[in-house]
Parts: sequence; structure tokens; C-alpha cells
Amino acid sequence: MPVSLVNLLVLMLGTTYFREGSSRAISLRQDFKCGKKPLEQKAGSFYNHLSRIVGGNQVQQGSHPWQVSLKRDSGHFCGGTLVSTQWVITAAHCIQSRNLLSSLTITAGEHDLRLTEEGEQTLPVKRIISHPKFDPRKPMNYDIALLKVDGSFKYGPKVWPACLPSPDEKFDPGYICSTCGWGRLRENGILPQVLHEVELPILNQDECSRALSTLKRPVQGDTLICAGFPDGGKDACQGDSGGPLVCMSEHGSWTLVGVTSWGMGCARGWMYNLRKKYDRRGSPGVFTNLIKLLPWIQQYMATDVKMKSSTASCSIEDGRLPDNEGILHLPERPNRFYLDNQLCVWTLLVPEGRHILLNFSHFDLEPDIFCDYDSLSVISKDDRLVGKFCGMDPPLPLLIGSNSIRLKFVSDNKEYGTGFSMTYQAVAPAMLPNSGCGSLAILFEEGIIQSMHYPEAYSNLADCQWIIHAPENYVVKLTYENFKLEENKDCTYDSVTVYENISMEREIGKKR
Repeated sequence: MPVSLVNLLVLMLGTTYFREGSSRAISLRQDFKCGKKPLEQKAGSFYNHLSRIVGGNQVQQGSHPWQVSLKRDSGHFCGGTLVSTQWVITAAHCIQSRNLLSSLTITAGEHDLRLTEEGEQTLPVKRIISHPKFDPRKPMNYDIALLKVDGSFKYGPKVWPACLPSPDEKFDPGYICSTCGWGRLRENGILPQVLHEVELPILNQDECSRALSTLKRPVQGDTLICAGFPDGGKDACQGDSGGPLVCMSEHGSWTLVGVTSWGMGCARGWMYNLRKKYDRRGSPGVFTNLIKLLPWIQQYMATDVKMKSSTASCSIEDGRLPDNEGILHLPERPNRFYLDNQLCVWTLLVPEGRHILLNFSHFDLEPDIFCDYDSLSVISKDDRLVGKFCGMDPPLPLLIGSNSIRLKFVSDNKEYGTGFSMTYQAVAPAMLPNSGCGSLAILFEEGIIQSMHYPEAYSNLADCQWIIHAPENYVVKLTYENFKLEENKDCTYDSVTVYENISMEREIGKKR
């Protein structure tokens, strides 16, 4: 029976004793990379672990794996936040001392300042970049700096990066966020040796401005964000400067929203400031708003990545893969993670009349339902998208009914993974009689599709898929020349289903 269809369709043969789920071109994964706490076994609401720096509790080792300690001649003086293997974000006012670079080191995985604990890593700093608009005479505005270490931190259970926010990401007033550090436990009190944290609500901008305007020297700025409780009691304190204000995103990842900058006193209330003498007035915690400064941060980090990517990240960039078979890894070994802001393109051309088989042994890219962030795309020689892949599950082997394809890998500036490893091979068109079952067959020209072992009986538990592309303004016509499947009333058991799109959401027909 003939069937006329649109210019792209998916055929799926399913047989049973026990039906198995089908693999799709887009695979999903729920565990994002950055902003996770590797030692945290079960993610819970942030309301379940409230504690505070001023008069509060210390945290468990590894509970803030992005927190780092800035040290001058081995002595801690400020905090910072790890956002990649080589970059740390801190406050600009922390690094204003002359000749600081020669004595500055960063320790990741730090917990107890008195001890050298398992998992700690210390690296020297080779570059300090303060925001050009930071003015020490007005130290609350543009109070941010980037530090690049000499070497790379190795990620593990106690060393892990926080996520950078997206430009359009919002954390509304009242949102509970976390800040931590080795700052004083009370105003003018002792400095603790063990990391402490406090949970604070974000304030709306009007309330923040009102509170800061009542001080003896009113504070104004373009990059400020406030957090705290009007009656005080919880706050960051002296010694916490440069540390993170992190908020849990809707995806469950901890995102760096602010950098600890300043505050009048520690944990003082500001609700009745106008009734108090100037020297007793308090303020919310003042943080540098990272979202407002994201373009400046990305400018330096992206430039650095681009310089490295052409030599250290892509096996061949905008180039042809050698030979008719081989292996492609991303990133190149021994690197464990691919870099941010990458664009890698490979072209594979095999002899005319041959098809291309791709087989993935490892796959780990940032997951997204539409693969809009990090992804690997397979593109035909006439620039049609064959498939776009992301997530943690390796795609099915791809049998491409063409002698030329392009592979395009892209990554954004936020999440990351361990990349992919695949083999490519030129094969004869009739080499794989079970194509569509063991592999996902993608066909461009007219031809014949057969079930496995045809004309012998097909196997039980089969799950076979074929994707058929036609040129634009053409349709696909299917003609069944022979059709013998297990008899069943409503196609519950063995059947062939035709879909209009790759995600198999729109069913055109089902035949048994």
C-alpha cells in the first residue's frame, strides 16, 4: 500500500515479548555539572539547612566546594569563588595591595584553616584583573576581580565550580541564598578557623537603597545587591569579603549571584535606623551583582578559552577527518572536561557510493530538552540537520545514507561535561542488514528498508528506527512490497509506526 507523507518521517518497528523503550535523538540528564555538591547525597530544599556565620554553625567539609581561600604568605585574608579550573571571582577591594601577586595563592577545598586536609589544592595566581570602574575611594561599586591561577584545579568531591548565571536569570526579592566564609562570628569578634555559612533573603532594590541612604555616608552604586533580615541577627562579617552569594537555580544548581563586598557592622538591624545614632546604624549585606557584570566576566574568560581551543581542544577545527575510519575524542586526552565557548567542526568525506557509520562509546554533554546549550550536531552535505545530541546517554549508532557529513560541536559559558568519544567508518550500503535495529539508519535517497534477517523471521524484542529525509518541497512516499507481522487487534504487540518528526510526538499511521 502506498503512503504519501511530509519531507521527513520516522519509521519504527516494534516487536514484543517484553517491550523496551526506544532511544531518541535527544537524550536528557537531570544532573547538571557546575553548582552541584558532589558530597551531598540527596538534594533538599535550602530551607532545611539554615545556619549563620554570625553566632551560627560551621559547615561540613565539602559542602561549599566552590569556596576558596585567598592567602598572602600562607595566611588567609579573603574568600573567592571557583567558576572554572583556572578562574576565581573575588572582590576588587581584596587585591589592592601593592606587589600582592608575588605572594598570592588560592586554596580550593579549604575547610579548617589550621589543617592541611585531604582534597586541598593550592595554586599560585598568575593574573589579577580588577574591574576598570572600581574606585577604592568608593569601594562598594564594581567591587569585583578575576584571578587566574598558574595551573589548573582538579575537580573532585571537595573542589567543584559554582555556575555563572544566565544574562536573563532572575532571583526575586525574598529568594533565600547562601553566603559563607571564614569571617568573624560576631562584630569585632574572633576569626574562626572553620568555614561557616549563613542563609539570607534577597532584598528588593528600593528597600536596599533606603537602608543604605540612612547611613552617615550614604552608599550608592550601579552594581549593588542587598541581602539580609531587617532586624539583623544573620550576616556576613569582616573576613568574608570576596566570597560567594550563591542561589539555587530552578534546575537545582547553585549559581553565583553576588560577591561579598561590604556592610555596616555585622548582623545589625536597619529597620529603625533613623532612630539610632549614626555609629549604631546597620545595613543589609552588600554584594556585587554578578548578573550586571556578566559581559565583563565573559569577555576575559571567553578570550582565554578561544586562544586555547584551536590547539588544545579540537582534534581538527574546520578540517577534514583523515582516512575512511578512525576515532574522534573531545576533549583531547588527557583533559577531562571540554572547555566553555567552543566551536569545533569536522568534515567527513568517504568514497562515492559508500555510507558512513558513527558509533559512540562515551557521551557527556550538558543536557537540555532541545540541546540549545552544549550539543553535537550531525549535518548532511546539503546542510540539513540529521541529528542534534546532548545529555549523558550515548546516541544509537548512526548509519548515514550519504558519503559526506559534518560534525559540529558547540558549548556555552555555563555547564560542561566530559565530552564524547566516537568511531567513524565508511561502509557498503548493504553491509548492515539489521540497520535501523542495532543502529539508527538515516536515509536520504530512494531505497529499500527491510526488517532484520528478511526474508527470514525478524527477532523478538526488536526496536528498529529509520529516519528518512527528503529535499525541501518534496514528500516521502512509502510503498510496502511485503508485509507480514504478528496478528494483533490494536497493534499492541508487533507493529510498524510512522511519525512526522524525529521526536516521535506526531504519529501518522500504524500498521500491523
